Amino acid sequence: MSAPRTGRVHEFALDLRPVRAPEIAANELAYVVLRAGGRVVGRMVLDGARSVPAGGFVSAARAAAAEGLAALRAEADSGTSAAIPAAADVTVVIATRNRVEGLRAALASLRALHPPPGQIVVSDSASDDAGAVARAAREAGADLVRCERPGLSHARNEGAAAARGEILAFLDDDCRVDTGWLEGILRGFTDPRVSIVTGAFLPAELSTTAQRLFLSYSHMDRRGFVPRRFTRDRAESPHWPLDAWRMGSGGNLAVRAESFRTRGGFRTDLGLGTPALGGEDLYFLWATVLEGGDVVYRPDAMSWHGHHRELPALRRVMFGYGVGHRAFLDAAVRAGAPQGRASLYAASFWYDRLRRLAGALVRLEPARAGLVLREMSGMLAGSRRARRARREAR
Repeated sequence: MSAPRTGRVHEFALDLRPVRAPEIAANELAYVVLRAGGRVVGRMVLDGARSVPAGGFVSAARAAAAEGLAALRAEADSGTSAAIPAAADVTVVIATRNRVEGLRAALASLRALHPPPGQIVVSDSASDDAGAVARAAREAGADLVRCERPGLSHARNEGAAAARGEILAFLDDDCRVDTGWLEGILRGFTDPRVSIVTGAFLPAELSTTAQRLFLSYSHMDRRGFVPRRFTRDRAESPHWPLDAWRMGSGGNLAVRAESFRTRGGFRTDLGLGTPALGGEDLYFLWATVLEGGDVVYRPDAMSWHGHHRELPALRRVMFGYGVGHRAFLDAAVRAGAPQGRASLYAASFWYDRLRRLAGALVRLEPARAGLVLREMSGMLAGSRRARRARREAR
C-alpha cells in the first residue's frame, strides 16, 4: 500500500554555504522557495524526490531563479538615488471577520518586522465575537475599527478612514507577511507616478488535498519574481487593462492615501459580504491604470497565504471568483469600458475555463473539474448577483 500524498513548503538560500538541499520524500509535493540576500527570487515545484532534474538540485534551483537573480543584480547596480518612503509613513489595514487565529498570525508577522509600519488598523467586519477581535488588536498594539455592517470593501474603507499614514497597505487576515514585505512595498513607491504597489503570494502550507489543488489551479504565485510596472499606455494583452488580475489583488496591495481617497476607496457594491462576492480589487486596479496611475508589482513584497484546507470551502471560493469576475466586468462597462472589449475578454475567460475543464476530464481529475465548474457557474450568476449588490448598496 503506497504512502498517503503529502505536501510541504521548503526554503532554500542560494547564497549560503554549506549547501543543504531540502530532503524531499517520494510521495511529497515540494514547494521550494528560493532566496538570495534574504529576498525571494524564484520557486520550484517538485513532485517527489525523483523529480529533481538530473543536473542536481542546486543547478535546477539556480536555473529556476535566473530571472529573479538577474533582476536583483540589476536593481543593485542601478544605484538609484530616489527617496524611499519611511516605514513610519505606512498604515497597514487588516479587514477581518470571524478569523481571530488568522488575524493573530497576521499581526504577529507585522510586529516582527524591523522597522515595523507606523500604524496598524484592524477593521472588524461585524465578527460574531467582537471581544476576541478587540483583544487580538489590543495585544498587538493595533488600532481597532468596528463595522456593524459586514462587507470587505466597507471594512477596508472604514479602516482607511482611521489611517494616519501616507501609504495604505491592505492585508488579508489569512496572510502572514514575509520579513522583507514592508521593504518591498516601500521600494515600489520611489517614483511619485506610482499609485499602487502589489506583492506576491506564496502558500503558507500544503498539508491538505484542497491546498495542493488550489496551488495547481490558481495563478496566485505565478506573477513571477521580477518587479514589473503596469501603465495605461503599455498594453499587456489585447484586453488591457480589463485583465487587471495581472497586476495583483487586494489581499496584498498598497496605495498612496491621497490616491485612495480621491478614487473613493473600494466600491461597496463589490467584494465579499455583498452578493457580488468579489471584484472590488480588480475594479480598483483597472480604474487606477485607466486614469493614468501606475501600478508596480514587487515580488519581495511577499505574503504567505493560508490556502483553504477543505474542498467545500475551496469550491465556495471558486464560485466567488467567478461571480466577482463577472461583477467587475459589468461595473467596468457601466463606468465606460467598451462593451465589445469586455465581451471579448469574457470570451477569453470561457475559452480558458473550457480548456481547463477538458484537460481535467481527460486526466480523470474530478476534483479539478469540479473547481472549474464552480468558477464557471459563478461567472454565469455574476451579472444577476451584481445587480442585486447594486440595489443593496443603494
